[in-house]
Amino acid sequence: MRRLLPLLVLLLILIQPLTASAQVQCGIVNRIDFPVDPTRFRVMQDYGAQSYRHQGRYHTGEDWYGSDGVGEYVRAIANGRVTFSSANGWGRDGGVIIIEHNFPDGSVAYSMYGHITDQTGVQFPAPFSCVQQGDVLAAVGDARPTPHLHLEIRTTNPDIPGAGYTWNFPADEGLRRPTKFILNWQTWLSDAYRWRLDLADETGAVAPPVPLSDNGLLALDANRVIRVSSDGRLLWRVNLSAMAVGLLPASGDGAYIAYADGHFERVNNDSTVGETWETGIALAGAPLIRADRILFPTPTGIAALDSSARSVLWTQAGIGAVARWQTVGDQIGVITTANEMITLRADGTILDQARLREPGALATDSGGLLAYTRGGAWRIDAAGAWTPLIDIAPAGGAESAVASDGRVFLWDGESLYGYNAEHFGLWQLPLPGVDGAAQLEIFDRAVLLTTSHGDIIAIQPESGDVCNRTRIYGSAFTQMWHALGADGVLRVHLADQIIGLDWETFLLGCA
Repeated sequence: MRRLLPLLVLLLILIQPLTASAQVQCGIVNRIDFPVDPTRFRVMQDYGAQSYRHQGRYHTGEDWYGSDGVGEYVRAIANGRVTFSSANGWGRDGGVIIIEHNFPDGSVAYSMYGHITDQTGVQFPAPFSCVQQGDVLAAVGDARPTPHLHLEIRTTNPDIPGAGYTWNFPADEGLRRPTKFILNWQTWLSDAYRWRLDLADETGAVAPPVPLSDNGLLALDANRVIRVSSDGRLLWRVNLSAMAVGLLPASGDGAYIAYADGHFERVNNDSTVGETWETGIALAGAPLIRADRILFPTPTGIAALDSSARSVLWTQAGIGAVARWQTVGDQIGVITTANEMITLRADGTILDQARLREPGALATDSGGLLAYTRGGAWRIDAAGAWTPLIDIAPAGGAESAVASDGRVFLWDGESLYGYNAEHFGLWQLPLPGVDGAAQLEIFDRAVLLTTSHGDIIAIQPESGDVCNRTRIYGSAFTQMWHALGADGVLRVHLADQIIGLDWETFLLGCA
């Protein structure tokens, strides 16, 4: 036995490099995409959904359905090594393929494809063979209850088909949300990507972060205040004992934390906590900051505090919960969750109230307040009177956005429109597949369109050409925040990540 032991050790030493080499031979992932065409397929049963057909267990992946699903090709999401391949992997429910992927950050993940078939003539790849992104693996099979592809992203179990459902929530079993995983990695593999910070709260950004003088951030995440370095590192976190709704900039690169019960607390740049005070006003969301006062949504309306957030100047109750708002000069424009558009003076006096058919968008320019609604694009003057901004404008709506610097840009939820300073139409840019609450911002060389579903699109303002676009994970429950720093990095906070993109690289398409 003693003679065999050195031989066994030598054999293990030799096997490990061979195994690692086999994995490296299939390459490091440099691009990633969906296994079926997302314009023709859609998710019909989501990741983590409970299935009462399966005794309330959680769905471990996403079921992608297309109207002509049977026989449609299923492709590898990225290059990698096949770890399981069987046309009978799920018995009567079809075949299963699992592929191992090695990513540039050193992480390993496994994509699993279920309810697939080789009966269309496509041969399943052999176990331990290498595949490239986009290679045809199989075809969608005739699975119960209707033909679809079951897609999983795993961090464990590289050679076990699994049941497709689990009693524990999938994340606790090492499974990831496939759409989120693919969208995020598409951006993380792009040339403009610089860094990211993974967060805890998938519904962020609950409030805009506070930018600091060193290009770092103070931000809220899962009822904690975190300090983020300029290159995306987490420097510290402070757990909060009550629910926070917003952050206000403070001197010395600190911030004031606004709590839902109306009290405030200072947090310093070194994570120490300072003074606290009470206002006696219940707060319902992030503030809208003016030079002379700070506006907060309340459960039934708005409260205005002085610029130090210590004194309540006025309250306007009974107007409903705030959905969107903007302020400029002596004007405050509010769209409520009940689809009312309310124009106020800075002292809280209501100037005008109008009923909207659905939510719209608000913006400001040097001329005052702008509104973009189902009825068109409007300018609202200091007296609260509405006049057309664009004579014939496309209808706005719940996902619309507007921006102006003399020129006007309108997003109606399907197309972006550009108008010159005389408000003559220059171009129309259809952008199919762009969803969610939208924001438009005008920069020197581009108009930036972002959405709560994760779209980040830069457009050349004169021609309407797309400079570049990417998408990270977002949903109807997330909120987008972005800011371009003095260091040339576009910082985006959406869902459970803050990401840094090099702005000049992102704009290379419009160089």
